[in-house]
Amino acid sequence: MSSPADGQAPDPGPDPVLADLQASVSDMRATARWLIGAAAGVGALVLAGGPLVIVKDLDDTGDVIAAVGGILLALAGVVWAVWRTSDVLGPRTAVLDDLGSPRLKGLRELIDRGPADFYGPRATGPAALRREHRLRLTVAARLEAMLARENDPALIRVLTHEAAVARRNALLAQRLERRLLAWIHAWQVGQALRRARRDTLLAALLVLAGAALYVTAPLDSKDEPTVVYVCRPDTPPLPLGSHAEEDPCAR
Repeated sequence: MSSPADGQAPDPGPDPVLADLQASVSDMRATARWLIGAAAGVGALVLAGGPLVIVKDLDDTGDVIAAVGGILLALAGVVWAVWRTSDVLGPRTAVLDDLGSPRLKGLRELIDRGPADFYGPRATGPAALRREHRLRLTVAARLEAMLARENDPALIRVLTHEAAVARRNALLAQRLERRLLAWIHAWQVGQALRRARRDTLLAALLVLAGAALYVTAPLDSKDEPTVVYVCRPDTPPLPLGSHAEEDPCAR
C-alpha cells in the first residue's frame, strides 16, 4: 500500500459492503434457479403419466375436451412459472438515475434514514455524488500537474500531500458510487425474485387446477341407457311360482 507522502492515494482495499451485495445477488439467482427446477419438475411429474392413465377412460367428446383443456392449463402454469422466474436470471444494467424509479421507493426510504451512509459526508444525492467524484479527480489532476512543474521542495511536499488527499477522496467517492449501484442492482433482483415467487405460487395453483380437470374428465356423470323391451303379443303366460316379476313381458 502506498502512502500519501509519495503522491499516490492509498488503496482502500476490497469493499466488504460491495462484496456482500454481490453475494446476495448470487444467492437470489441461485434461489431462482431452484424455483425453475422445481416448477419444471412438478410440471413433468403432473403431465408425464396423467394423459396415458386416463386416455382409455375417455369415452365421449366432452371427456376429451376436458382432458385436453386440463393438460393445456397445467402446461400454461408451468411455462408461466419458468418464464417469470427466469426474469431474475437475466442481465441487468443499473445506473444511478434508476434510484428515482417508483419501483425503488423502498430503497429510497432506506437511504433517507441515513443519507451519509450512502452518499458520504458531502453529497446529498446521486447527482451530487457524481459531481463530488468528478471534482476530486479534477483537483487531483491539477495538483499533480502543478507538482510536475514545481522545483521548490517545500511546495513539492505540500502539493504531494494535497494531491494524495484529493486522489483518496476521489477513490472514496467512486467506492460510494459503486456501492449505490450495487444496492440498486440488488434491489431490482430482489423485487424480480419476489414477483417470481408470487407468480410461481399462482402458477402452481393453475397446474393443480389443470391436473384436477384432466384427471376428473372421465368421471362426469352420464345418463344410464334406457332399455326398451319389445314384447310379442303371443307370449304365453308364465306358470305360477316362477319368477314372473323379473320378466318385463310377464302377464
